[in-house]
Amino acid sequence: MNRKELRRKHLVQLLTVILLVLLANFAAGLQFFRLDLSSEKRFSLNHNSREILKNLDDVVYIRVFLEGELPSDLVRFRQSIKEMLLEFRAYAGSNIDFEFVNLYAEPDVKIRNQVMQNLAQRGLRVTDIRIKDAEGGTSTKIIFPGAILSYQGIDFPVNLLKNNPGLSYQINLNNSVQSLEYEFIRAIKSLSSKKVEKIAFIEGHNELDFFQVNDLSVELSLFFQVDRGSINGNLTNLLDYKALIIAQPLNKFNDRDKFVIDQYIMRGGKVLFFLDPVQTHADSLVSGRTFTEFNDVNLYDLLFKYGIRIDYNLIKDIQCNYVKVESSVDGQDPTTSFMPWWYFPLMTASPENMLTRGLNYVKGEFVSAIDTTPVVIPGLKRTVLLASSDTSARIDNPVYISMEEVTRAPNRGTFNKSRLPVAILAEGEFESFYANYGAPEGVSPKDVEILKRSKPTMIFVAGDGDMIRNDVQVTADGNIPMILGYDKDTRQTFGNKEFVMNVINYMTDDQGLIALRSREFKLRLLDKTRIRTSEMKFKWKLINTVLPVSVILVFGIAFSIFRRRKYLK
Repeated sequence: MNRKELRRKHLVQLLTVILLVLLANFAAGLQFFRLDLSSEKRFSLNHNSREILKNLDDVVYIRVFLEGELPSDLVRFRQSIKEMLLEFRAYAGSNIDFEFVNLYAEPDVKIRNQVMQNLAQRGLRVTDIRIKDAEGGTSTKIIFPGAILSYQGIDFPVNLLKNNPGLSYQINLNNSVQSLEYEFIRAIKSLSSKKVEKIAFIEGHNELDFFQVNDLSVELSLFFQVDRGSINGNLTNLLDYKALIIAQPLNKFNDRDKFVIDQYIMRGGKVLFFLDPVQTHADSLVSGRTFTEFNDVNLYDLLFKYGIRIDYNLIKDIQCNYVKVESSVDGQDPTTSFMPWWYFPLMTASPENMLTRGLNYVKGEFVSAIDTTPVVIPGLKRTVLLASSDTSARIDNPVYISMEEVTRAPNRGTFNKSRLPVAILAEGEFESFYANYGAPEGVSPKDVEILKRSKPTMIFVAGDGDMIRNDVQVTADGNIPMILGYDKDTRQTFGNKEFVMNVINYMTDDQGLIALRSREFKLRLLDKTRIRTSEMKFKWKLINTVLPVSVILVFGIAFSIFRRRKYLK
C-alpha cells in the first residue's frame, strides 16, 4: 500500500470516528440516560427521587458546611455528597444549585462563632474532629457535617453524619453515605410540596404538654402542620389529620374518645401510642425509694384487639444510662458520681430494618415490655422496632424501687431475659373493637357509620411515654425546652428523635421515600489480619507499588515492539 492510499485510509477512519461520535451525541440528546455499573447501583437515584427532582419549579439552593481541612475519611464523605448533588442536578437541571462552605475561612473569630451558634440554633448538630498539623501535633476543630436547603425563602436543616457509638467509625460513615439520598430528597420533597399534611397531639387525658414535646413538634413542623387538641367525642374533626400522637396519657380515655380513635383507625388513620402501663413517681426517688402503680388509661383492650398486648411490668437492663448520685463519707463534702441506673435502659434497634438501620441507642425511663397477641390475625404484620439488650430483666408490678440499687453489682443470674419488645409497629387491616357494639352516647356525628374492618393502615405502640419527652429547663425568663434524646448529666444525645421521626415519616409516607433507607452499600475494608507481620506488610506494599508500574512498563515495551515490527514491514 503506497503512501497516498495509506493517507486516504487514515482519513476515512478519522471521518468515520467523527461521524460515530456525532451520531452518539445526537442520540444521547434525544433520550436522557445514565449508566451505573456498580453492583449496588450506588450512583443511581430512586424513581420517586427522580420524579421529585424533575418536577421542581424553583431553585433549591444547598449549602453544605463540610469544606476546608478535614481528615481523609471526611474528605471522602464530602466527595460522596458532591457526587450525590451532581446526580441531583442531572435530573433537576438549574433547579439544583449548591456550594460547600468553609466556616474557618472567616478570619474574625467573633463572627465565626456567631455563625456557628446560628447553625446550631437552626438544627445542625456539631461534631469535634482532630486535625494533624505539619509538625505532627493535633488540634481540635468544630464542624457541622450537615446542610441548609433554601427554597422560596424557607430554610431546611439536614444532618448528614450518623453517630452511633455502638458502631465503628467506618460503619457510621458508610451508613451516612447510604442515607444521603433519603435525607436530601426528604427535605426537598417537604420544601417543594404544595400540600401540607396535618398531624395532631391528642390532649385531654393529662398527656405531655406543649413544652415537653416541643423539640419533636419543631422537627415535625418541617414536614407537617402540627396541632394540639382534645377529641371530645368528635370523629369528624380527626379525619383531616394524617396521624395522631398520644403522648404518655395518665388519665383514662372515656368511651366516646375511645370509640372515635377506633373509627379513625378504621377509616385509614394512623395512631402512635406512647404509653406508660406502670406509673413511677420519680419525684419520690429524691427521698431514696418509691413504689410503682398501675396506669390504666382504658386503651389496652383496644390495642389487644389490634394484636398488641400491654403488660404491667418494668424492664431492668445492664445496658443502661447513667444517673447522677451525690454522696458523702463521714459527713464530709458531698461528691457527685455517675452510676448505671438499670431502670433507664438504652434500647437497641434492628440493623436490618430500614427504619432503624444505623440508629443510635434510644434512651428510655421506666420502660415496660409489650408483646403481640398469640392469635394470628390475617393480613396483619407486626414488627418489633425497639427491644432491650440481651442482659435484661422483667419485673411485674408493683415494683419497689430504691436508689440503693445503684451501689450494688448486678446479679447476672437475674438479668436473664433477652430482647424484650418495647416498641412495635403493626400494619395491615384491623378489626374494630366496636364491631359488635353500638356507638357510645354523645359521639358526634350521631348517625356515624361503624366500620367493622379498617382500610390498610398502621399503628405504633411503645411501652415508654418518656421516649418522646424532652427535658424542660425552668428559668426566670420562662421554660426552655431541651433537645429530645439529650441527657444533661452525661451530655450525650441519643437517637430518640431520629427514631420517632423515621416511624412517623414511614407511617405517613405516600411516595415510599423511607424505602431509600433500605439501600445498603457494602463496606470493603482492608483485612488487617493479613498485615500483622512486617513481612506481610512489605509484601503488600510491594504489590501495590511495584506491580502497577511493572504492568505499565511491560505494556509499553510490548506496544513499542508491535509498532516497530508493523511499520518495518
